[in-house]
Amino acid sequence: MPENKNAAIHIGQLNMRIPGANAEVGRRLAGGIAQNLAHRIPIGKQRDIGALNVRVQLPVNGTGAEMSVAVAEAIIRALRK
Repeated sequence: MPENKNAAIHIGQLNMRIPGANAEVGRRLAGGIAQNLAHRIPIGKQRDIGALNVRVQLPVNGTGAEMSVAVAEAIIRALRK
């Protein structure tokens, strides 16, 4: 998908289970996920989803950026179904 630098994504609620992480880590990850989605989903394809359930398993030593990308990619795959 082409990069879309003018888009904005709003995530109303995001529930994640990340052992050992606090709320601030969760907020940073949510921001990274929203940025990744905004850059990957064309403006004309952005819409209100309601609810979406995805499962992502990552290595324990993964970075926040890697987690954000992995979750965004899982969301995009789920939206294509």
